[in-house]
Amino acid sequence: MTARALIFSAVLLSAACGHSNSPEGVAGEFLFRYFIELNQRGALELSSGLAEDKLREEIELTQSVRMTPNLDLASSKPFLDYELVTSQKRSENAVTLVYDITIENPGGAETKREVVLTTMKQDGSWKVSNYDTFLKKS
Repeated sequence: MTARALIFSAVLLSAACGHSNSPEGVAGEFLFRYFIELNQRGALELSSGLAEDKLREEIELTQSVRMTPNLDLASSKPFLDYELVTSQKRSENAVTLVYDITIENPGGAETKREVVLTTMKQDGSWKVSNYDTFLKKS
């Protein structure tokens, strides 16, 4: 088994176990659902505030495409490698996490992005309250 296959298997296994109720846990699960599963509705379950608004808008904008007969999203799923670059505690209930992400599409094209996630603890559960994605220059 290649290193890439092992990493992908580890990501799938950790996602299958669910996220931990922590800023890092909810952020990792959000990244998995949003970037690997291409599942905005799944990411929405982990969101609140501005992140929830952004996802609802994306879902509305992509609804007609997702309704396309015989749409095969499984063949479009990218390989994702991400690394937590920094985590900054804003308060007891707010943490900002910055990730470097490498996205390799099935055709082999690679894109590097920086993702900034803000997490907030609400009613005892951590949620992604905002996210921004920036294209990284090579």
